[in-house]
Amino acid sequence: MSNNHLAAVDPELAPLIAALPAIPPPTGPINPAVVRARMSAMFSGVAKKNLAPYLPSEDAYHVDEYKIPNDAGEFAIRTYRPAAEDGATFPVLLVVHGGGFMNGDLEMEDFSIKILCVELQIAVVNVDYRLAPENPYPAGLNDVYDALKWTARNPDKLHADLRKGFLVSGKSSGGNFAAVVVHRAKEDPFFADTPLTGFILQMPALCHPNAVPESEKDKFASMEQCKDAPLFTRDAMLNAYAILKAEPTNVEISPYLYPSFAGLPPAYMQVCGLDPCRDEGLAYAAKLKENGVPIKLDVYPGAPHAFNVIFAQTKIAQKWNAEFKEGVRWLLGQTAGGSKA
Repeated sequence: MSNNHLAAVDPELAPLIAALPAIPPPTGPINPAVVRARMSAMFSGVAKKNLAPYLPSEDAYHVDEYKIPNDAGEFAIRTYRPAAEDGATFPVLLVVHGGGFMNGDLEMEDFSIKILCVELQIAVVNVDYRLAPENPYPAGLNDVYDALKWTARNPDKLHADLRKGFLVSGKSSGGNFAAVVVHRAKEDPFFADTPLTGFILQMPALCHPNAVPESEKDKFASMEQCKDAPLFTRDAMLNAYAILKAEPTNVEISPYLYPSFAGLPPAYMQVCGLDPCRDEGLAYAAKLKENGVPIKLDVYPGAPHAFNVIFAQTKIAQKWNAEFKEGVRWLLGQTAGGSKA
């Protein structure tokens, strides 16, 4: 069944998309510093401006920063927990920012995390993983996994009770990393006593275009249909994968290709209709369902990749944000009440 109808531009977004300035194609080698400055202004800056009116009072949460050792020295995490009476404990969510594997830092999700922390009364870990191309695969991914292990070891620092919920979420390229660490953790004895209870993938990149199995290429039409989509093109996706300097068919680059999905924790997914990544997200969700994994899926027809940040004031973006929070609540409910398909 084709998903091509999902690319028809949402009427509310159409005039906003038409007014977007053209981004000139790169004329030479990618300069990471230049790209990061542009992306920071485009995404982190815009997100903070849009979210500032909704920030909770500073006395409603606590923020700390920690360093975790890695093979290059150390990396930072920032933790958030609700202000509450002594003895109160919370579920915990580890957040993996997006940015095409090249962009992003602790500031990218800072405001959204503070809002989520207080509104849902959940502890959050924000990961400043190493970025490509300076740090190709598996550097950034390993940092995320080490942060996940740190979280499992240190619930006391978060006032967390992992039995109430131990979740990981990621957007875009962060969704790729999030999916991989969930698959890793499923097989890792380290997590036997502290298993993940759910994961969240938002507009995730889950299969390199050159790794799609020949027999399944008809499922992945969005790579061609949406190759020139606003905000995120197929070329941009290919460039993001290229800087990881890894084989496309490696399951830690293309987690859609994992041979087993059985036994994964419940998942919540958000997929954009006008996005090269659309069909891999839908195909991944279908694999979860086929393997008996509880899955809640929300699709946003006619919405491009990252529309919820750039067009935050639109009704469809507000719907995305509300449904994300409902998705987190749904996952926490799975933990409380036992898995329900």
